[in-house]
Amino acid sequence: MRTRLVVVSGPDLGKEFSIPPEGGVVGRGEQCVMRLEDAAVSRQQFRIGIREGRPLVVDLGSTNRTKVNGQPIEMRVLAIGDRIEIGNSVLQVLAEDEAFLVPDSSSISDVADLSAKGSDASGALTTAALVGVALLEGPGVARACEQLVGLFGAERVQIIVADRGLRLIAGHGGNQGMLPLDQAQLQQIIAGGNAVNLRGVERETLACPFGAAGIIVVDRPAGRAWERKMLELLVAVSQMFVPAIASAERRERREAALATLADDGELDGDSAHAAYLREWSAWAARLPSALLVGEHGVGKQRVAAFIHRRSDRASGPFVVVHGGDVHDAWLATAHGGTLFFDELAALSPQWQDRLMSAIQAQRLPRADGSVAPFDVKLLAASCAEVGRFVRPDLLAHVAHATLVVPPLRERRGDITTIAEKMLSRLAVNAGFQRAGFSAGAAARLLSHHWPGNIRELASVVSRLVVFPGTDAVGDHELARAMF
Repeated sequence: MRTRLVVVSGPDLGKEFSIPPEGGVVGRGEQCVMRLEDAAVSRQQFRIGIREGRPLVVDLGSTNRTKVNGQPIEMRVLAIGDRIEIGNSVLQVLAEDEAFLVPDSSSISDVADLSAKGSDASGALTTAALVGVALLEGPGVARACEQLVGLFGAERVQIIVADRGLRLIAGHGGNQGMLPLDQAQLQQIIAGGNAVNLRGVERETLACPFGAAGIIVVDRPAGRAWERKMLELLVAVSQMFVPAIASAERRERREAALATLADDGELDGDSAHAAYLREWSAWAARLPSALLVGEHGVGKQRVAAFIHRRSDRASGPFVVVHGGDVHDAWLATAHGGTLFFDELAALSPQWQDRLMSAIQAQRLPRADGSVAPFDVKLLAASCAEVGRFVRPDLLAHVAHATLVVPPLRERRGDITTIAEKMLSRLAVNAGFQRAGFSAGAAARLLSHHWPGNIRELASVVSRLVVFPGTDAVGDHELARAMF
């Protein structure tokens, strides 16, 4: 699950940052990827990134210690909802679509019945309906929110679903991390089945329920009260979001499935290449290290994950170091598991020296002078001529077993098998089935050069399940998805 940090208290209240998977520094320094104005925060307060799908925070020796849920930390794996205290600020870990609340006492000043079809503002309603239909059939919900900001003269529009907590589906304008309504108010509006106009201390808010648990929120700072015709306008627009939200959620499920559909996809097929990949990977699972070589997109990281899952370290972490971005904390978290460098040639000479020393001593010196145990299975990958950039003894250690992962164009006998597996998994996840590929479509799959390899194939297949169907994918349909 993708996560973000939101400042919920302090001078930077409301500021939010996506947590970069490759890691980044939080502090006052200009080079920080998450820069705060809080004068009590160190220039480099802590480092945060994603490891094994969860945020990991490492204090960088700040004067004011980094605390998580009130406890000082050096390194800590975080969960959704954890609060990081630094200086005069509090940051909270939230899921990408999760919102936090801004207390604001409010009262209902106007109500509109959702079942009412007529209005004195019929011309505006018709215009809004036409605009809404065009938007929802084209650019999607986020674009519709942008248009509604202008249509209503609002500061912010939000689409919220309250079925499993509060989920912010889409929005535009203002601070999208904050909600002007709390859970009880949202549920009350949903249960009541009417659109309402709320006047609060800080915000003037229109809220209209749609579907089983959705609400459109339109708001702006207090001081300009909404007219009733704007509430009626929101009622007219709201119901068009029901199919749009359903479509957006199907798309999210497809993307989630696409991220995992190649668990062993690179090893599928009946060709000699596929058999070799499976045999070599099973052998590499028993070795202390291995090197994977191949073009971009051939799936080296997933082959490495396959090797890890079949090794005696499968119960330990699988830590991925992207390019040359490496940190002591990432190495320390790999102890007892597998450490995978996705581009060994990008590792600096200084880090190559440290890595080789840690491998030989099975100990990792820390910046504070202490020593951490370092016992890992080392896997590495490269698209470059790795021998030109890696010190010889490190290369000899890793390349004791070397696998060339072939490009997809050299595995033409496996292309249809891999594509059918991808299509089946994505279609089922979207709630329907597809009957494979027609003869013409299969021939097109085999004739394409696939410069982007399996990554490109996965992208093409994901476009094939945008619209439901039960028949085989035809040649014309595949050609449209490929270009």
